[in-house]
Amino acid sequence: MQVHSSDLDPEQLRRLLADQVARDQARGVRRYFLVRIGAVAAAIWLFSWPIPLLPHTVLWALAAAVVFAYALMSPPQTRRATRHTPRTPPR
Repeated sequence: MQVHSSDLDPEQLRRLLADQVARDQARGVRRYFLVRIGAVAAAIWLFSWPIPLLPHTVLWALAAAVVFAYALMSPPQTRRATRHTPRTPPR
């Protein structure tokens, strides 16, 4: 919202600014609670799965983490030149 202070009397400008501040604060409080409610709902949904499914999910997540860590930590492999591949000098 754009308002020139010369267009309004001081009392009207004060009320307009107070309304804007109140709207911004209400939006901030609403966002705060919605984020918290969303996090709690996600946690409840995650932990409300059947008990046999949770170890299976954890096992696959652990396996994926191990494979990902191995791929990140392994040194890069260079291709060896074959008999028919011309060698390129290092740069």
